[in-house]
Amino acid sequence: MVWKRPENVPFPSVWHTFQAKDTDSDQLVTYRVQDLPEERYEEAIAHMMGFFVYDEPTCRAKNIVSEQQSVEEIADLWREFVKLRLVLVCFKEGSDEIAGMNMLYVSEKDDKEAYQCKGKIWGCIYDLVDYTMKIANVYERYGVDRYLGAMGLSVAPKYRGRGIATEILRARIPLCKGVGLPMTSTCFTAIGSQIAAAKAGYEETHVVSYDDLAKVDERFVFPNITTTHVKCMSKLVQ
Repeated sequence: MVWKRPENVPFPSVWHTFQAKDTDSDQLVTYRVQDLPEERYEEAIAHMMGFFVYDEPTCRAKNIVSEQQSVEEIADLWREFVKLRLVLVCFKEGSDEIAGMNMLYVSEKDDKEAYQCKGKIWGCIYDLVDYTMKIANVYERYGVDRYLGAMGLSVAPKYRGRGIATEILRARIPLCKGVGLPMTSTCFTAIGSQIAAAKAGYEETHVVSYDDLAKVDERFVFPNITTTHVKCMSKLVQ
C-alpha cells in the first residue's frame, strides 16, 4: 500500500458526531468518530483480537483463533492499516474507552503487489473477500482508480444496540472527502454489518450466497454460518 494521507489534513481529526443511548441508561449522550490516535494503535489491535476474530461469521465458523499463524497474520495486517492513519474509532464523550472501530485502508487499481497468506484459515477468509471484490469489479463499475476499503468492523459488547456500526460507516464519507478518496467499498460478511451499511446509505454492488461460494472453492465452506450472503457494498462521495 503506497497511498499516503495528505499532510494538510489534521491528524487526528473528528469526522462525525452523533447521539445515542448511554451504556447504563436510556439517556442520550454524544459519541464521536475520529482517527485512531497513534498512542492507541496496539490497544486497537487488542480490541479487534478480543472481539472481531470471535464475532465475525467466517472467523467464528473456521475457528480462526485455533490457528496461531492466522491470528498473527491478521494482527500484522491491521498493524499495516493503522500506519495509513485512516482507521476510525468511536468514543463516547467523556470516555477514552474504545466503543467501536473500523480497520480501513486504500485499495488502488494499479497496485500489483500481491498479499500472501501463510495461515490456512486466514488465507481462506482473505481469498473469499478478494474473490468477491474482484467479481464486484468496483474500479470499472464506478470509474475510479482507488477507494477506501475495510477489513474489520467491530463494536464492543457493552456498546452494541446503539447503531454505532452504522455511524462509523457514515463517518467514512467525510473521511473520504477529507483525504481525497472518491468512494468507499467493502465486502461485508455478516448480516449485522450489511444492515448497518444499508442504513448508512451503501448500495449493494455485488451479492453472492455462501452456498454459491462453496461451489467456487472447496475451502469456502463455513460450518454453521447463519449469514446467508456475502455483500460488496459501496458508497460514492457526493
